[in-house]
Amino acid sequence: MASIEIAWAETGPISIFEEARQLGFDLRRYHDQPDEVKAAIKKLTIDRIIRLIREAWRDSYENDYAPAKDFNKIVNGVYVISVGGGFTVSYGNRSSEVMYIGRGKIANRLRSHLSNWIFDMSLSLRDAPFKFFMETVGDGRSKSAFMDFEHFMLESFSSKFGEKPLINKIHGREGHIEHSFSGDWGRPFDNRTNKSLWVIKPSERNSWFKEYRDE
Repeated sequence: MASIEIAWAETGPISIFEEARQLGFDLRRYHDQPDEVKAAIKKLTIDRIIRLIREAWRDSYENDYAPAKDFNKIVNGVYVISVGGGFTVSYGNRSSEVMYIGRGKIANRLRSHLSNWIFDMSLSLRDAPFKFFMETVGDGRSKSAFMDFEHFMLESFSSKFGEKPLINKIHGREGHIEHSFSGDWGRPFDNRTNKSLWVIKPSERNSWFKEYRDE
């Protein structure tokens, strides 16, 4: 079976604190607000971040963009969520910025991640920014190619770092691989730890954790 070439779209670091500030909110005072105000702040901030992610997706296509590639219509997507700003996650004797590898409807999945744990983790880590890598994967014959690619990424990460990414260890999927992949598929795994200032290893009792399940 022919190799599928991977070319990631990437956002670069996005600061949740800064995006909220652009909307007129100071997240340092977030926990002092009434519940209905907190819910409104969170929703508006996440909406703004989704717009930034959608713009990065469209920009990655340059002049090759078409309606079928609309961010909200992608169902065979694979994505990687990474922490930035000098933070990395401890994986045994190594560390990585990668926190989660997933697949599916990218727009829906990333909004769900932002709501379920990224927003709260950013508050807990005092504005650690996050980065998003995204790709749509298909070979024109197999509708399951994107599932294979997710499994391939998970196995490749485990092989390099000795375990699954942090959030995949909490709720992840198992699978098999029937395709091969080329291009810059490994870019989210690039060793950037020479810029690491903090290596984090959360406790299972960490208050930011909320149960999260894949579709």
